[in-house]
Parts: sequence; C-alpha cells; structure tokens
Amino acid sequence: MVQEPEHQVVQWEVVEVVTKLLLILLLSFSFTQDICEGTCFSEEEVINMTNNIKELQFKREVCESAYTNLESQVQEYDEYIDDCDENAKLYEEQIKIKEDMIKTIKPKWYHNRYLWFFGGVFFTSSTVYLAGQLD
Repeated sequence: MVQEPEHQVVQWEVVEVVTKLLLILLLSFSFTQDICEGTCFSEEEVINMTNNIKELQFKREVCESAYTNLESQVQEYDEYIDDCDENAKLYEEQIKIKEDMIKTIKPKWYHNRYLWFFGGVFFTSSTVYLAGQLD
C-alpha cells in the first residue's frame, strides 16, 4: 500500500510537533526549581513583603509629590520676595521724589505773609510819617 504524499507530509509535521513537545517537556524537568537552600519564605511572607513594597512605593510617590509641591512653593516665595524687594526700591524712590517735591514747593522765607504784612505796615507808616514831616 502506497501512501499519498499529502498524508506523509502531515505525518511528518505531527512527528515534528510531538518531538518538540517532548523536548520541551524534558527540558522543563531538567530546569526545575531547586530545593530551598538558605532563607526560604512562605507564600504568606512573600505576599506580606509584596504588600510592604507596594506601600513603600506609594509612600515614596507621596513624598515625591510633596517635595515637588514644596519646591514650587519655594519658587513662588522667592518670586514674591523679589517682587517685594522691587516694590521696596520703588517706594524708596517715591519717597526721595516726594522729599524733593516738598523742598521745591515749600515756601521760601520771602514768601512769608506776615513778613509782607508787617513790611507793608512799616513802609506805609514810615511814608505817612515822612509825608507829615514835609510841611
């Protein structure tokens, strides 16, 4: 009995697949996990350690976000302090300008109205006195 070439190819493919599966099965037994030597952890301990690691990662993320928030606040405060320093300089300049303005606007000694009043009284009375002396 002669087999057709199609069936023979299918058989060879099946044989190849089976040999690969056997090879994988044999290799998986050869690389099995060794018996624990040294420190061994139970599944509960591994789960606890995993939970602790997750908790610590969360705390680290919270600390990092707090740190970035703090950095941004420090930067805002630095900008605020710079603005306050600039405002203080501007206020000092305004004070100097106003002092100069006060010096400019402040009446001089010859703008004293009492001086002019009594000066006028003196000159008028002296003129009247001198006019009375002409007779």
